[in-house]
Amino acid sequence: MEKGSNRIAPVDGLRALAVLGVIWAHVWSFCGNPSLVVGRFRGVPLDLQRVVSLIGTGVDLFFVISGFCMYFMYIRRQTTLDWGNYAVFIKRRWLRLSPGFYMAALVCAAGLWLSGRPFPSKDLFAHGTFTHTIFPGTGQLAAPLWSLATEWHFYLLLPFLIWASVRWGFGRVLVVLMIASVGFRLWMYQHAESAVALWKSQLPPRLIEFCWGIWIARWVVQERPLPRVLQGRQGFLVGLLVAYAGRLLMTTEIIRWAGRAGVLSQVMAEPVLTLGYGLMLWNVVVSPSSFANALSWPASQAIGRWSYSLYLWHWWPCWFISRTLTHHLGSSLSTQYLAFFLLLAVLLPVGWLSYKWLEAPYFRKSQTGSST
Repeated sequence: MEKGSNRIAPVDGLRALAVLGVIWAHVWSFCGNPSLVVGRFRGVPLDLQRVVSLIGTGVDLFFVISGFCMYFMYIRRQTTLDWGNYAVFIKRRWLRLSPGFYMAALVCAAGLWLSGRPFPSKDLFAHGTFTHTIFPGTGQLAAPLWSLATEWHFYLLLPFLIWASVRWGFGRVLVVLMIASVGFRLWMYQHAESAVALWKSQLPPRLIEFCWGIWIARWVVQERPLPRVLQGRQGFLVGLLVAYAGRLLMTTEIIRWAGRAGVLSQVMAEPVLTLGYGLMLWNVVVSPSSFANALSWPASQAIGRWSYSLYLWHWWPCWFISRTLTHHLGSSLSTQYLAFFLLLAVLLPVGWLSYKWLEAPYFRKSQTGSST
């Protein structure tokens, strides 16, 4: 941890990696998904752009980190279910999450209205109550904001989870929840696309992602030794390979190749992906390596601290810059990378200002420091 703080340096570095990955993926999409084919394997083009698309799953990494940080913070204060403490926990989480989120939602709503569309009051209300993933058609302000509702629903659940784990056993409760989450995913992917679209962003199919983070936090609190295979640079790469295996399970090529078993590929994609992220997290928190050092660089720390604000504000600048450049320069790798660096030049000052005005006051008052 940083001296005089509850922040764990490599965790902030992973946050930086997550938010940069999200931004990169959206720039790539808005620029028309330009490819970089470096060869073929059994007739399948090897697109380097898709190979590095693992970093585009930053939201899943954020969920793992959130499970880790929330358990790591909460378990040191409370192990029983007391309604007064529950209310305090929820209030603190709301104070942490809402200022930036509400401001971004309001600005997006105002922007849509100024562009000539009807004022999206229904969407704004749904975002204000963190229900925009539950009610169809209310998530139009900015696509990435869906994850904040999922995050909030996890906060509502966490104290009950901790209480249950104390009463019935940590491992037993976590295993039951993770199996239930995978079971829900199986049910979801056996239904129509409309059902998948409704449920995929909600907590039940995503709960296993938070659970990986919780489990890693438990082992860190217990000072459980890291297995040799997961230590140092080798351990980080093992986690990366596991995460990439999960990313491959998401691809249309693997799903089609699997035939009738393709649904299992979809079901297990995020669970395997986030298992890998959990192993990477465990590695950099407890095992010194060049990867942990890189994640602790000052630049990584700054972007990690601002990652929440960067995530909140990136969508519409990303759309505008990427589409404008693509319109004038065409869809190409050079256009994509130019858009990415121009976007960072815009977003980094915005992220810093948003953090200073909408996040730092919370940290100064609460002095918790370990929030997602």
